[in-house]
Formats: sequence, structure tokens, C-alpha cells
Amino acid sequence: MKQPESRHFLNAPRVQAYIPGLKVGDGVRGGGTTQSSFVIRGIDSSNISTGGDPSVATFLDGVYLPRAAITVPFSDMERVEVLKGPQGTLFGRNAAAGVVSFIPNAPSLEESEGFVMAKLGSYNLFRVEGMGNMPLSDSLALRVNLLHNQRDEVTENKGPASPNPGEQDNQFARLALRWEANERLSMQFAYDIDRVDNGPQARISISEEFSNFPDPSDRKLETDAIGGGETRDMEGFTGKLWYELNDVSSMTLIGSYRAFETYNLQDEDATSDESVYVDTNNIEDSDIAYFEMQFNVALEWVDAVFGANYSKEDTYQQTALTFSYGAVLELASGMASIPQGLLNSLIGDVVEGNFVTERMTNEGDFESYGLFMDLDFPITDRLNVITGLRYSNDKKSFSWDAPLTDFVVSQLLQENFFFNSDGVETASESWDKITGRVVANFQVTDGAMTFLSYSTGYKSGGYDSLNTGTREAPLDPEVVSNIELGVKGDFFDTQVRTQIALFKMIIDDRQEAIESRSPDSNGAVPTVINTDEDIQGIELTADWLATENLRFGLIYTYREQESSREAYFNAQGEFEVADQLNVSSPQEYTLTMDWSPEFNYGLLLFHVDYIYEENTEPSNEDHQPFFNTVNGYGDDTQLLNARVAWSTPSGGYEMALWGKNLLGNDRVSQPGGLTGTDIGTFHVGIVDPLTYGVDFKVIF
Repeated sequence: MKQPESRHFLNAPRVQAYIPGLKVGDGVRGGGTTQSSFVIRGIDSSNISTGGDPSVATFLDGVYLPRAAITVPFSDMERVEVLKGPQGTLFGRNAAAGVVSFIPNAPSLEESEGFVMAKLGSYNLFRVEGMGNMPLSDSLALRVNLLHNQRDEVTENKGPASPNPGEQDNQFARLALRWEANERLSMQFAYDIDRVDNGPQARISISEEFSNFPDPSDRKLETDAIGGGETRDMEGFTGKLWYELNDVSSMTLIGSYRAFETYNLQDEDATSDESVYVDTNNIEDSDIAYFEMQFNVALEWVDAVFGANYSKEDTYQQTALTFSYGAVLELASGMASIPQGLLNSLIGDVVEGNFVTERMTNEGDFESYGLFMDLDFPITDRLNVITGLRYSNDKKSFSWDAPLTDFVVSQLLQENFFFNSDGVETASESWDKITGRVVANFQVTDGAMTFLSYSTGYKSGGYDSLNTGTREAPLDPEVVSNIELGVKGDFFDTQVRTQIALFKMIIDDRQEAIESRSPDSNGAVPTVINTDEDIQGIELTADWLATENLRFGLIYTYREQESSREAYFNAQGEFEVADQLNVSSPQEYTLTMDWSPEFNYGLLLFHVDYIYEENTEPSNEDHQPFFNTVNGYGDDTQLLNARVAWSTPSGGYEMALWGKNLLGNDRVSQPGGLTGTDIGTFHVGIVDPLTYGVDFKVIF
């Protein structure tokens, strides 16, 4: 009888607590759907610019996904693999810090099967998903899955704008057709379509002056963002071919095309006060073609993989910043040391209802190819050694265009407040690198092994979409070295299953995103700089089978990090010389319990998990003393989740009751905001409140 599901993940952010060293987005705030990123061992990506690549490569069914496409829903997913450290000898393109690989279920020729599942919960959560697998003949099978997910906002919007921040509305469908042409040749074609129409991210103002609800624990916000929301229209085609050349060798061919359009307009001042109105919008329209060829050879003395991959990506990005004339007066007041609100009190009525929008438009044409090989040598029955090499080559052409607005001050000064370019500016550059790995695996017992590895990785250089200075001085490539020692296996008569890894990762010229205000800018904007990193730590996963029906688990992560930054201007416009930061990452762990008691009427499964993350933000370099007065700031994350699932004796029906954040944790994020320093419109994000619901599933 099949065990009912203990967690039932909806998307990638739900997985991070169960995989040590993995994060999705930037903490409590997250990254939304279109600007999220994966973080492995503290290495995140400068996800604000199409001119740069993510440091963690993401693959769906063996095909590379661009940054804005990585948040695919977990619909009919077989498994998710997270590979830490450089992975270039087996995965193509910028797998410098690691790889997250989504592997959907493939069509099966064995039998017809399917399911329909509904998830109902608080805040009008409604998720329905269906899957059908149909053998059409002895050699042809079709698999189709459909998903609809929607949920109301979990904060209360007191502002005039809609949709409400945090609303969710997502549809996804995937069709896969597999043909077993003969004993040697198989082919698969897949098509997926994704529609996201969410509200903007929930940003709660902590301003005593401009907000009516400055206490985040009230979970009330005010947004007046004009046209706010986050959307993505995406579709992808993938073709795969497997051919057995002979008894010891085979070939795999992959071809894919993916296109998407995104829109992400956010309220940057997080208030409904027009005198400080600021919003940002990120629009992208991109497509990517990806091809890979791989040969596998299995001999007595070596298992070998040889291959090549090529991708061509065309990108369009427009970053828009809209602010009211009242916000301009507040910015001018700050620069002239005039008390806040004074100019607006004098002439605010005159400028009311007037707005100005600055735009930076970027277009990119990127080509990338790589050659790779990976060789696995069995030295003895217990020892094998793996070696691999990769040659990577990337070429990027990029452009910037920020037209002068018709705002009277900009016309007089002949420059915009934030975004400027000298007409259409263009740049082109190429980078290449040889990287590799050496791994030794030793089978200590039949159920346990130890490993030692050294690997290097590479992510190409690039351009900052908001900094035309990178036309002359492009961002340097990221180069990663990683050494790792680990043990994994079953111990104490298979009652304990564990995996422990000690690692040291060195990154030269990491592309880091910061808030920076240059001397010729009137406010801080997201900027990418190069930083050297030295990271070391330990990751632990352990499961203890206390009895046949009771299991306990522990996931634990600890890291120490040294960062050496190049000189830069901070968010206050102060010049910071090249410096070094020593940081210990927050203590993080997850405790789990699964209990399946004896039951005569099917299977019962009780699952409980407790997720803890230490809050170290008060020691962050961007901390300001008044942040300590904000409710929830400095609180640790302490999430208690529970799920009770039951399946019928036949396994044809499942039902579950679940609850999340049962302790009512109210942790908030580090206060931020583009105009936080200059106007005082800092805002925060907050963890989701207590939510609950029920699942129903019919399996046929």
C-alpha cells in the first residue's frame, strides 16, 4: 500500500527547509515569481539584471532555465535534485555554485494511471491538480498534467490600489509524449505553458510619519501602486532522443526553446501617501534555445560521459521608476537639509497628481557553448575515482538606453534623477574558462561510504543593466573552487541514515548586488559589484528510525564567511574603500517526526516539523538603530507545521489535514526600500501567518 504524502510541496520555497545549504529568494521577503533565485551555501545571484547569469544553474527535464523562469510549480514532479558546489562537468552553463534540477515524471508504457487532487485552505486557498498517463500503443505513451492555484492575500490592504499584494493566481499545464521506436531508439516531446497573474509583493511600511499602520504585526499595509502586480506568460518546448549505439555506448540529444514575458510593478514607498509615491517596474521579454549532445560509454575499467551544449538567448528588459512630484520635493529636501514635509506643505497642492517616470531599456544577445567530459574509474571493489573537465565559452552583446524625461528639472539639468545614458550605448565581450573536478569515493561498508572532492566552477562575466559604466568595465567572471569531505550511509543496523559534509568554497569576483548611490545620482539604485568570498561550513542530514512506525529527522547548516569587497558607494552615497567582512551565517535547523501507527482502516501518517533560523540581521551592515523598535525585527524564525494524512486500504483515496506556522511566528525582514534612507519610507516583509487546510486526492 502506498504511503500518503507527508509534506506535499507546492513550489521551491517550501523545499528549502529540508535541504541543508539551500535557500530560495532573499529570506522573508523572497523574490516573488519573476525575480527569485536559488542560494546554495550562501552564494546568491545578482537577480536584478538580464546582463548577468545566476550563480546557481537551474534545469527542468535536463534543460537550462533562465533566471525569470526558475519558479516552475511542482506539478507531477518525480524529484528535485540539489547538487552543491561546481557541477560543470555534467551540467551545462554557469553551474558555478551548484545546480537545482527539476525532474518531472515521464510518460509510462506500463499502465494507465492518474489522479485528481484538491487543496482547500484558509485565505481562500484553492489548488486543483490532475494527471493522466495513457499508453496509446505498445510503443507510444502520453502524459498530461494540469494545475490551477489561487489564494487571497495574507495581509490586509488598506490602500486604494488593486490587486492586493500577495494574491496568487497561477495556471500550469504540461504534455509529454514518449515513443519507444525500437529496442535502441526512444524519443520524447514535451510542451508546457505557465500563466502567473499575482498581486505585487506585500511590503509593509514601518514609517511613523507616512503610514497609518507602522506595526508589521498588524499585518496591514497600504498600497497605492498604479498598475501593481506580477505576471508571467511562459511556454516551453523540449525534444529528447536516446539511442543505444551498441551494448556499451549510448547517445542523448536534447533540444529546447523557451519564451516568456514578465511584468513586476511594486510599491517602493509602501504607503498611500502621494507625497512620497515611488514604484518600480521590471518588464522582460526573452527567449532561449538550448541544445545538448551527450555520449555515454560503460566499460569494465571506466564509465565515461562526453558531451557538448549550446544556448542562444535574446533578452529585453525595461526597468521603470515612477515617482510623484511630491517625492521629488522630499528628495530635494533631504539633499538641501530642509525638514521633511516642509516643501510639500507649502506647494504640495500645486504639484499633486503629477508623476514622472524614468526608464532604462536593455537588450541582450548571448551565446554560450561548452565541451565536457566526466570519467569514473573503478580502482577496487570499494574505491572509485572520478575526474572531469569542461571548457566554457560565453559571448554577450548588451545595450542601454535611458531617454531624458520631460520632467522640468530633468530638462533644465539635462539629466534624469536616477537612470541616465548617452543615447543608446552598446557593448560586447566574451569570456572562456577550463574547469574540472576530482572525486574519490570509498565504500566503507555495504551501506556507508565516504568521499573527498575538489572542483572548480565558472560563471561568465556580464553587464549591470542599470550601470552604463559596465560598458567599459564589464563585470568579471565568477571563479569558484570547492573542496569537500563527507560521509553518507546507514549505521546502527540501518536505524540511522545520515549524510555529513564539510566544505570550503572560495569565490573570486562574485557578482554581488547592493544598494548604491553614486555621486551623480539622486538616490540609491540596485548595483552589481565584484566581491571575493571564502566560505566554510558543515551540513548534516540525519534520520533515526526509532521503531518500524516512528522516524525522527534533523537537517542542520552552519557556515562562516569572509567577504572582501571592492571599493563602492553605499546607499547613503558615502564612498567605502575596499574592505573585508567576517560573517557567521545564521544557525539553521529543521526537526521532523513521522509516525504511522497501526491502523485497521488504511494508513495513517502524522508528520510534524519545526523550522528554526537564527536572526542575525541586527548585525547586518545596513542595520540602523531605530529598526530595533519595529515589532518582529530581530525575531528568530520558528515555524511549527503539522500534517495528518490518511489513505484507504485500496490506496485509491487520500485525505489530509494540515496547518502551518502553528506558533504564530511574526518575524519580519531587514527594513529596506529605494527611498528608505532619503525619505524614510522603509518597509519590511513578514512571514505568512498561521494557515490551515485540507487535501483530497483520488488515484486511479
